[in-house]
Amino acid sequence: MGTGMRELILERPWLFTSERLPRVGRGRSIEEFLVRLHLSALYKNKRASQESLGALQDRKLKHLLRSATRVPFWENRIGAQLLRSNEPLSLIRALPVTTKDDLRRIPIEERTDGRLAAHYGVLSHTSGSTGEPLAFFVDRRLRTRFWALILRVGGLRDVSQKSLVHLWPSPNPNFSFDNHYYAKTVDDLREQKQEIYDLVSRPKSVVFGFPSLVRFVFDLARQDDVTLRPRTVILAGEALTTEARAWFLENSSSRVVNLYGCREISVMAGQCEQGRFHENSEDVLFEVVSEQGAPLKKGESGRLLVTALNNVLAPFIRYDTGDRGAFYDNPCPCGDRFPSFTFDGRTHDVSAIMLPDGSRISPYRLTGIFNRRFDKIRQYQIEHYAPFAFRILIIPTERYTQEDEAGILADMKRIAKTDEVSVNRVDAISSRGLKALPYVKSFGE
Repeated sequence: MGTGMRELILERPWLFTSERLPRVGRGRSIEEFLVRLHLSALYKNKRASQESLGALQDRKLKHLLRSATRVPFWENRIGAQLLRSNEPLSLIRALPVTTKDDLRRIPIEERTDGRLAAHYGVLSHTSGSTGEPLAFFVDRRLRTRFWALILRVGGLRDVSQKSLVHLWPSPNPNFSFDNHYYAKTVDDLREQKQEIYDLVSRPKSVVFGFPSLVRFVFDLARQDDVTLRPRTVILAGEALTTEARAWFLENSSSRVVNLYGCREISVMAGQCEQGRFHENSEDVLFEVVSEQGAPLKKGESGRLLVTALNNVLAPFIRYDTGDRGAFYDNPCPCGDRFPSFTFDGRTHDVSAIMLPDGSRISPYRLTGIFNRRFDKIRQYQIEHYAPFAFRILIIPTERYTQEDEAGILADMKRIAKTDEVSVNRVDAISSRGLKALPYVKSFGE
């Protein structure tokens, strides 16, 4: 592949997709050929210099900003100086931070390029994990790039789409998956398990899914004396704790990869063997800012903003992901040149929990206890009401038993290193803002 072709694929990914072909010209072989083109360009770009990468981002950002002026929400927000600049990266902070609340207040038609949406738009929405779901349009033309990014994050070079198995605890509107399995309860899994086993038992298969759900599949397979041998397990959708990663490495011979993304924007970063997340710099631009929106230095933790450089159909510019993180100020030992950052979790639960022995853990270490029992618990909340004391509220399903409750108590006491834990079954859980949060702290330091 020549340099000019590679740069065009990186800069205008929507041109290299089967969606632009007549329907009679589309097919799996054409789609997989195009995925390989994207993947080749993306892998070669991993060796690009910082100057070359910055120039690519400037060109893509310039095109995005010009395209955004066709969208009512953005047309009066982007100033003439920013539009004229050939180096908009240096000026983008002049634009305000955009939050989900900002976008929810605006009709979807006013934040979408209607002309493009009529041809290529697919209506989607966020999961609702941080509040009322946000509706938006996904660009079908970016499906090919999406596949290529998943493969690069997974360290894969040649995988058929039919070999990838997607496991998720909610119906996923993503149009890219052929083998998508939705399971909210263990019963849902049991009904589909034979199909999943048949696919994941193949040596070249790849599993992409929610960590706690993928773990249930492995547990069921072990109970059924079925050997699952996927080539790679790519995990996303919830925090992958040290404990969970260790479990996957111990119970599977597969390579385990952690992906960071969101439905609005697609694949944004992947975690390397050093534990750092590396930005997919060809397609996204991350910033870390304070609560007031001021830029922070490398090493300082704050709100993660992202600009989706490919989203010309429904622009997300300086978009607050609802997550927190910090950029590292030194090169990653893994050798990846792309910017690396640590992901600290959601904005509502970032404070580390101090344990009686002086050590600290993320609240995600506790929420995993409940996520593993998703068929037994309809909703839960952990109230951290005193330094070393927790009150757990649970809205149970009909499958919840006293044995489950005893297991939750034991797990909480073990991880939190305290006996001051109580469990209460309730009919409703009060919200703190837009949504009942899984972890709340109700005492001062």
